[in-house]
Amino acid sequence: MRFHQPWLGFVCLMAVGCQTLPPPEVIQPKPQVRPVRLTEPLDGAVGRVISVNARLRFVVLDYSLNVMPAVGDRLDVWRGERRLGELKVTGPVRNTTLVADIVSGDPEVGDLTRPQPAPEPPLEPVSGGDR
Repeated sequence: MRFHQPWLGFVCLMAVGCQTLPPPEVIQPKPQVRPVRLTEPLDGAVGRVISVNARLRFVVLDYSLNVMPAVGDRLDVWRGERRLGELKVTGPVRNTTLVADIVSGDPEVGDLTRPQPAPEPPLEPVSGGDR
């Protein structure tokens, strides 16, 4: 019986010692979160060139998040802050896409389109005899 007594004391001390230690603190690295843009915020009249047929001089435009222009409207083509050319909406119009003829410039896939600013009305002549 003497053989079991030292082991029994050792086991009791180990059990009591392990119970008094605080649990180890686990430090987890912060996950690197990068903001993901699902859509590019645009103003309500901007489209994007999604296909170009340079030989036949037309483009396909996507207006999935914006108001589509009417057939016959003229659009400016922009790449960044630079105006590259002009388009004329000819149709067909399907769901959120439409076709426009290339009037000037060389648009590429990814370019933006914006409606041309409305021309200012002509000034009315002022008659000098109505005083």
